Amino acid sequence: MKRNLLFSVVALGLAATPLVAEIQQREFKVVGTWGNLASWTDLEQPFWAEKMPAATDGKITASAIPITEAGLKGGEVMRLLNLGVFEVAHGLGSYVASENPAIEGVDLSSIAPDFTMMRAISDAYRDTMDKTFRETYGATIVALHPWPASMIYCNKPISSIADLKGRKVRVHSATLGDFVEGAGGVAVTLPFAEVVPALERGVADCAITDPMSAYNAKWQEVITHVFPLRVGYSITYSAINLKLWESLDEETRAVMQTAFTEMENEGWESAERKEAVGVACLTGGECPLGEAGTATLATVGEADLAARQTILDDFVLKRWGDRCGAECAATWNETAGVAAGLVVPTN
Repeated sequence: MKRNLLFSVVALGLAATPLVAEIQQREFKVVGTWGNLASWTDLEQPFWAEKMPAATDGKITASAIPITEAGLKGGEVMRLLNLGVFEVAHGLGSYVASENPAIEGVDLSSIAPDFTMMRAISDAYRDTMDKTFRETYGATIVALHPWPASMIYCNKPISSIADLKGRKVRVHSATLGDFVEGAGGVAVTLPFAEVVPALERGVADCAITDPMSAYNAKWQEVITHVFPLRVGYSITYSAINLKLWESLDEETRAVMQTAFTEMENEGWESAERKEAVGVACLTGGECPLGEAGTATLATVGEADLAARQTILDDFVLKRWGDRCGAECAATWNETAGVAAGLVVPTN
């Protein structure tokens, strides 16, 4: 009886999941995000070096490098994936949105006050993102996860959104530029690697990114103040060449997608923790990453939350709707907009 029960349990377990023995063996050409930042060091690199091989009994491996090692800019990776130079790419939607504004719909400035809302928006907009990637790049999305929330860092005092008026603020996307201009500032678009010298030379007075990335890039050496208003959540996509994906057998895709989904969940769970760590490391708190910076941590008041909402309504949503078009905006309203409780004007 016990022996029969054991065989039954084993059989049920085998039937419940795809057999690893059935999946195809392949090494993928992968490009990731910035090699000195946490998305690569803590998530993407361990995923390809350890977690995907472990999930597939060593049958799925990768030659994976970050864009910094490849000498690329963020906007180039999906074009190269479409051409077959890479087969899997991790990147920020905001860096490729110029080629199709619909991509920016998951990454609009200030659409979510917290990670719970941002995940609901991401989940609601996922099918639209995937359709856009298929049509624009011949790729399909297998994971979406955020970085810690984007905040504002300045080399002079800042205590409210109103203090951005007239200041030159480095942004990395059109939608953050809309936010800055809505606040009365001047948006300056610069590559991430050029932010520190720009703040030193006065090319920029302030800059926007997440606090973990700011600390890892040593912004604490040139900033004096952190204004911790959440003005966006940069979403990282993981995308794979569509023809390649569809050429894999069902068992291989199932095992790989399970691993991608686990990575996605880990990304969402870790982003909020890293946000708090980054802020502490920039502002003299307990810092497990190294020596803490000494920037002053400002306080976000109710007036700032109200101002953020006004800028969202009057600038961010309206301008993105103009870039994306009425049909695109209507799709967003029916998906992400429902999740966020927001409406992009369509006329």
